[in-house]
Amino acid sequence: MPDHEISVLTGTAEPDAVSAAAAEHGAVLLRGGWQHDAFVALGDSLMTALPYQGGFHDERDVIGGDPTTTTVTRGTQGMPLHREASYAPGSPDLLMFRCERPAADGGATTLCDGKALLAALPTHIRTAFEQLELRWESTLPTAVWQRMCGTTDPVTAQRMLRQWEPHLRSWESIHIDVGEEAMTVGFGTRCTPPTRFGGEPAFCNSLFISRPGDDEYHDQRLRVRTPAGPPVPADLVAVAAQVAARLTVAVPWQAGDVLIVDNSRYLHGRQAFTDTARAVSVRMGFLQEAVAA
Repeated sequence: MPDHEISVLTGTAEPDAVSAAAAEHGAVLLRGGWQHDAFVALGDSLMTALPYQGGFHDERDVIGGDPTTTTVTRGTQGMPLHREASYAPGSPDLLMFRCERPAADGGATTLCDGKALLAALPTHIRTAFEQLELRWESTLPTAVWQRMCGTTDPVTAQRMLRQWEPHLRSWESIHIDVGEEAMTVGFGTRCTPPTRFGGEPAFCNSLFISRPGDDEYHDQRLRVRTPAGPPVPADLVAVAAQVAARLTVAVPWQAGDVLIVDNSRYLHGRQAFTDTARAVSVRMGFLQEAVAA
């Protein structure tokens, strides 16, 4: 099986088999008509699920009153390949998707193996990305950060945001600047961080959301640059996008499918569609220690 092809498991999939397949292949498609409750139970056995917090990105709907299970991002636009929440501290280890109803046209979830992508880049491009550090910045108008943090005091808000600092990895950092009209929150990280399984470098980031296609979602609240200030060279990103396009696979959704994705290795996105009845849910979280060992 080529590195960029996902593993497919059919029938009853035990958590140990799923976690082993995720560790080896990075993405696992489970076939067999998974119901919602079984999907949630499998997730709870693999990870500590994270509740959805829509203070900044209020783009999903909670399902069944459970804040750890939501719809995917609203709308019918395509989504550029990205690593979930790679622009902020606490990016999840695992993503889990469940298809309730596939779109009649398009709407496939897309995947690209960041390890394979990095390896396929021309040597000088690969070296440049391996040496590249990113700073993601989000500018929050005063009313937004006050609502998100539940306070009007900027010192208290900064203290809340800096609670992540003890949990940052060695290559991550937080930068906060408060002005009269807005707060700018910066998150520093590597362009090619190590994978959760094996610790190998992977092109697993969200650089492609900075150059979306015409039919793709455009997040105008985020900007990315190098720590020194200049933007990431557009020619580097363009080469990576061309290589990623060759390696990208589309998940052929069937109702009841579950997709497990190693968020430290695989980029994911989606194709545009027009069928508004498409229904895909998502859960995400940190690996259980027994699974991560």
